[in-house]
Amino acid sequence: MKRYRLLSVVGLALFVYHSAAWGGSLSGEIKLGGAVPEIKKIVITKDVEVCGKERNSEALILGSGKGIANAVVTVKGVVGKKLEPAAKNMEFVTQKCVFQPHVMLIPVGTAVDVLNQDPITHNVHTYPLENAPFNKAQPKTLPKLTTEKFEVPEVVKVQCDIHKGLMSAWFVVTDNPYTVITDANGKFSVKDLPAGEYEVEIWHELLGKKTQKVSVKGDEKLNVELAGKKG
Repeated sequence: MKRYRLLSVVGLALFVYHSAAWGGSLSGEIKLGGAVPEIKKIVITKDVEVCGKERNSEALILGSGKGIANAVVTVKGVVGKKLEPAAKNMEFVTQKCVFQPHVMLIPVGTAVDVLNQDPITHNVHTYPLENAPFNKAQPKTLPKLTTEKFEVPEVVKVQCDIHKGLMSAWFVVTDNPYTVITDANGKFSVKDLPAGEYEVEIWHELLGKKTQKVSVKGDEKLNVELAGKKG
């Protein structure tokens, strides 16, 4: 009986240690600080029967309380865990002359299936610095194209050259499992963080980068404001 109790105490201690070491989280909201910059509507002059006549820019999408959608939040410096390649190719969809999603996380070692759901021709052109470039036309008769695997972490701009200025997106290639994208209201959540001191990096296509130190001891909160660029 004593041995059974000892083993139970040891097991409980290990459970408590494991929970304390790996059971933390970081959640919060990324918001716009200051005045909302003017972003003009995009006037569409090509393939208007599919694309429409005008559209709001996706460069800055704000939700309730000026929460910023599509900001990338990364907790840097966590040791001992890497993001594995996806079990299957990621899907990147063209629909009504919009790339979906606008910002997409791609695990290192993963390829992307580009799916054209429009009855017109598009072009998918990536602008990497480290990964293999991709630049192919995609008519309606070719509903799926597949990129090579993305092997190096970096942020890659994507655009349609046929509808330049209208259709753009971003591939965020990462091997960091503690990378997330904010939702429509600027909220985010990073789970299973070990206790420790870290640097949080926030990236946004229009507002740039911001870093902030954070101490994780349990379930922590972090709210950050990104200021609009001047000029």
